[in-house]
Amino acid sequence: MISVIVPVYKVEPYLNQCVESILCQTYADLEILLVDDGSPDRCGQSCDEYEKQDCRVRVFHTQNHGLSAARNVGLQNAEGEYIGFVDSDDWIEPEMYETLLRGLEETGSNVCICDFCQEPIAYEKEFQSDDRVYQDADAIKALLDRKINYNVWNKLYRREVFQDITFPEGKNFEDIAIMHRIMYEAGRVAVIPNLGYHYRIRLESITRNYSARNLIDHADAYLNSYVYLSGLQKQSFPINQHDLLSLPARGISIVWRWWYQCSIEEKAEYEDRIGELLDFTREYLPLFGFSSWPNYLRLSSLFMHSDSGVSFAVLYTFNQLFRRLWPRKGNVVRE
Repeated sequence: MISVIVPVYKVEPYLNQCVESILCQTYADLEILLVDDGSPDRCGQSCDEYEKQDCRVRVFHTQNHGLSAARNVGLQNAEGEYIGFVDSDDWIEPEMYETLLRGLEETGSNVCICDFCQEPIAYEKEFQSDDRVYQDADAIKALLDRKINYNVWNKLYRREVFQDITFPEGKNFEDIAIMHRIMYEAGRVAVIPNLGYHYRIRLESITRNYSARNLIDHADAYLNSYVYLSGLQKQSFPINQHDLLSLPARGISIVWRWWYQCSIEEKAEYEDRIGELLDFTREYLPLFGFSSWPNYLRLSSLFMHSDSGVSFAVLYTFNQLFRRLWPRKGNVVRE
């Protein structure tokens, strides 16, 4: 059985499409765990109605503690041999879980990943990945190289992968914070070039909110991954140091690229953290990054060494220019 965990919060216009797409899966041996995270709209009532209509639906009502806490409630109550996640404003193709499960079984993997597309479509064609199996350190290298994306929702996991893993509560961008650990625990990861997941872009979503708190949370998620992988490296796990340092560079560069638009009050609240990020940059990151880094990250590294407001503004300008001239292809992540 596959346990599909769906955190629900303020998605009333989208919830029906999401749940119906799961109920209509060609693989029918499912349980759907709808975790109502204290949603103030009618989402809670809609969840209860689905529970009455289909015995595969189980509903959990909680106080609002955030996406991570809701996912953890789902993990604690899941009874399936396999685990999947769907965000409640997204939807999936009818064959997604049947295809992912077949990928797990045929390759003997512990995680199977399918393609996804953004809605509305951000680029001319859907994102395509390579059909292959990654083993041990290669899976983490693929994650560092963005050949595997950080999102938890376009994947199917054997339950054992989450035996000692939970989502960090009280923080945003929890996918980034734990995906390296998931790849390490999985050991064997399959990727199949099959479009299964539709990720809806909403301007009001957390990932589109460039508040000071979100920017710092984003940087901390990458820094936590860096610390975790550094620990593996000390245990002789083969990870290239340049690749490893690209993690904090990505997180810190996002802060620098968007900090200019935060309010004076927000900036004052996180002044000490900005100082810590600046100290880390100057101690560990070269002025022009490393040759193996993508160009945008090497350019970002130059400006990240300065705490000048002008540098923030210039980096933002270059960020917009790079996005227009070299839009990302392949799997993308929510920065």
